[in-house]
Amino acid sequence: MTNTNGLKLNKKAQTMDKGAKIFYAILMAFPVVQFVLFYIVVNFQSIGYAFMDSVESSDNKITWFFSIKKITDWFTDPYKVKDLLDTAKMSLLYYGVTLCVSIPLGLLFAYYVFKKMPFAGLFRIFLFIPSIIPAAASVLMFKYVLNEVTPILFGTNALRFDTNPLGNVIFYNLYVGFGTSVLMYANKMFDISPEVIEAGKLDGALGIKEFWHIVLPLTFPTLSVFLVTGVATIFVNQYNVLMFNVSAEYDPLGRYLYDLAFASTKSERNVPPAAALGLILTIIAIPLTFGVKYLLDKYGPSED
Repeated sequence: MTNTNGLKLNKKAQTMDKGAKIFYAILMAFPVVQFVLFYIVVNFQSIGYAFMDSVESSDNKITWFFSIKKITDWFTDPYKVKDLLDTAKMSLLYYGVTLCVSIPLGLLFAYYVFKKMPFAGLFRIFLFIPSIIPAAASVLMFKYVLNEVTPILFGTNALRFDTNPLGNVIFYNLYVGFGTSVLMYANKMFDISPEVIEAGKLDGALGIKEFWHIVLPLTFPTLSVFLVTGVATIFVNQYNVLMFNVSAEYDPLGRYLYDLAFASTKSERNVPPAAALGLILTIIAIPLTFGVKYLLDKYGPSED
């Protein structure tokens, strides 16, 4: 009887182990399939176009042939190099402001909410509201307030959008993205065990010391996600410049890529330059993103 029960238990354990392996395989297959379908399959033709060039005959017939000219043009054509450097500079400016202003302020405001200071709950609501309003409506309201409301309130046109478009676009992006980051940081802070905070207080970790030595290290995994995704999207983020319809001198790389892609809808011959630039930026972004993640994992504050 004992042997029979033992065999049944052993068989049941093997069945459960097999089921767990099948479940794990299905679970792991999902991101793989997603990567294959939404990156490799979708971008297969685009990658191919990056290595193609064309000539058009007198009867408007396009002949395609293998070439790396559309790739090398981004390093040799002075006009394209200038466009690339100018838009890359703007992308770095937008991201740099976010990195140096939005992230530190977001952490401090999240800490304010975490400590349940006066009006902390109200701040959470007011800061998060802009992120749930459709971007088009939010941009229109922002420009309307600057152009129509501020002259009446302050009796001057100095705050109108056109007087400082770059500064206003930067301010808008900081404000719109601020609420989401504060909410995410605060939620992570609320997961910190009260016992850990009390132990820190007994060891003299009060005020800024508590934030720096306890709260920040335990919040760092969430902060790391924001930093890595920010670097990963730095070349494709439009920073809402398209909706503001500002001068091309303020265009980041994301807007520049959008214009190239839009031009490709008008003529197939415009596809290779856009595809080539996309491939170049991907080759740059992948090691850059993994490099930033590696550095954050290695040198960032530990939860221990």
